[in-house]
Amino acid sequence: MQVEAIYHQGRLEFILPVKLRSGRIPLVVQVPDEAVIKDTYYQPQPTYQLPPEVLALALVMEEKLDQIRNAPPPNDADLPSLTAKQLERIEAFSLRDEIRSWH
Repeated sequence: MQVEAIYHQGRLEFILPVKLRSGRIPLVVQVPDEAVIKDTYYQPQPTYQLPPEVLALALVMEEKLDQIRNAPPPNDADLPSLTAKQLERIEAFSLRDEIRSWH
């Protein structure tokens, strides 16, 4: 599908309203050559350096996440019992799946 849009202040604005699926959608954008600033088109963008205290905090958080990701799963016997609300939701999901299978 081909739709028209205008680039304005860093955003593409569709000429006619268009509703798109959620998530990432690949697009092909045709830009007139005269609209591209030639001297900056192929230059890499400058990299940003985080302040040392922010970088240190990020590394600590990354280490904690890695510990969680690599931890063995708990034994089923150690898990708490399901609440009535959780059981109700599980039942509702099962019912929903059953109804969807009819179609």
